[in-house]
Amino acid sequence: MRKYETFFIVDPELPDEATSVLDTKIQSIVSSNGGEVLTYVPWGKRKLAYAIGRRTRGLYVLMEYAGGPQLVAELERNLRIDERVLKFITVLLDERFDPEKEKERKAAQAAASYTEEEESAPKPLGEEEEMPEDIDVEGFEEESKEDE
Repeated sequence: MRKYETFFIVDPELPDEATSVLDTKIQSIVSSNGGEVLTYVPWGKRKLAYAIGRRTRGLYVLMEYAGGPQLVAELERNLRIDERVLKFITVLLDERFDPEKEKERKAAQAAASYTEEEESAPKPLGEEEEMPEDIDVEGFEEESKEDE
């Protein structure tokens, strides 16, 4: 399997129901062609860098998925046909991708970020931190007196 990222811009004037139908359609294309959607993140409506078909705004969506080259061809074919999609681009992120290893890596990353949050959390009142042993406090005080 390979890991891909497809970034596409949808017509912003679509009602929410039509946008959700398009989201479901695109994700089902990936899953029906032997792929797996890893992330699907709508970025919201933003101003376009240049007008596309008289539109100056667009709904930006970023999707990461795993699959084969045939999946990308089929997905891009459907995006090209669909008039609701203004622009799209697909990028190969990883040539050899294992979804199981990715799940393990994300779980380890989440656990690491959780412990970092615990360490950076403020300590309750009354608990003071000890001065590390490798800091020379006496030398620092003498230098500051010389500066004056």
